[in-house]
Amino acid sequence: MNLQPFARYLANYGETEARALLAGSSLTANVHGRALESDDRWQGCLVVPAFDESLDTLQKQIDALAAKQVLLILVINAPQNAAPEALQRTQDLYNQITAAGYAYVIVVDRVSAPWRLNPKQGVGLARKIGTDLALALIEQGRIHSPWILQTDADVALPPTYTELVHEASQQLLSGVKIFPHTHFSDDPTLHFAARLYDQHMDYYVAGLSAAGSSYAHHSLGSTIAVHAATYAAIRGYPKRSAGEDFYLLNKARKIAPIETLAEPLLIIEARLSERVPFGTGPALRDIVATLRSDPSGDGYLSYHPKCFEALGSAVRALNRWAEEPAVAMDVDIAERLCALGFERFKNSLARQPTTTAKRLQSVHDWFDGLKTLQFVHGMQSVWPDCPLQHTLAQSPEFSQSR
Repeated sequence: MNLQPFARYLANYGETEARALLAGSSLTANVHGRALESDDRWQGCLVVPAFDESLDTLQKQIDALAAKQVLLILVINAPQNAAPEALQRTQDLYNQITAAGYAYVIVVDRVSAPWRLNPKQGVGLARKIGTDLALALIEQGRIHSPWILQTDADVALPPTYTELVHEASQQLLSGVKIFPHTHFSDDPTLHFAARLYDQHMDYYVAGLSAAGSSYAHHSLGSTIAVHAATYAAIRGYPKRSAGEDFYLLNKARKIAPIETLAEPLLIIEARLSERVPFGTGPALRDIVATLRSDPSGDGYLSYHPKCFEALGSAVRALNRWAEEPAVAMDVDIAERLCALGFERFKNSLARQPTTTAKRLQSVHDWFDGLKTLQFVHGMQSVWPDCPLQHTLAQSPEFSQSR
């Protein structure tokens, strides 16, 4: 059978809901929506996973998509070990959404007992279910734009958010587009904590950029749009309870550029969430705890600038090695790279016919976003973390206006 790339990905790696839709058989019992019962076509789509959310929160996104010719694929989900209260709130949301019968919403039931998620797969699986469905609809010609918007229920969508899917040119110049964002809260302490967290993440991205890393981008699942061709080529979202956005972007960057957009700005509600084991919610909890003992924020620590200087040395050393493998590296940099598996990588590459261009590409694929993060963390033992606000005051090149 000679399948097209999207169909081939879905046949081999797609989730049950998408495979059933693409096969033309009856939909799986957990997929609902007037949108699938009609012959309607949409300009684009938006995928939103929802666990322990309220209808009031989601209603803002539903209203924002009205008359936009954009389909909302809502994956209402809960892990198998969800707390009873959170499970009930999520079940209530599912009942309310399905009862409303929105014409441009597809609802995937992953909250009812037979369909709940493996706790280890969590939000990664929820995003994959929704995005696989979007890909199946693109393959069927029911969604025109190849750009699949991704966000979360806590994001306020600006009026121009969906303009991307209405662009006349849909050429694959980048594999992923990242929207700018900021966190906000009406609570002064939480808002300050969110501002510090945003500054920390901006600082990390700026540090990678200054070091010459190819992976200098934010990794926040609620702020991205992924091209259908890129998504299929990297086999979709990893099924992880956290960090699925980081790993998706890490794979995507190896096959296509990632573009950070200048606008529109997404406003994300700052919440002390416990939905995931790590990420924004847990980080905000830790920062708020720090602010209780030091309201000035001076006690909030982040990477020492020297960590990024060392990273720059490593990136330059790897580039030189790719161009001239016989040239010796700085001993300390070489040891730190070898601790990440550089020697094994070199030995593997030596067994293949190669060119300078291929070595450069292979080096950038090997020293990816994960190994970059591991390298920076390794440098923390040499250059301990220091107060973020002091660093930004002393190094304005790392500071972005918030």
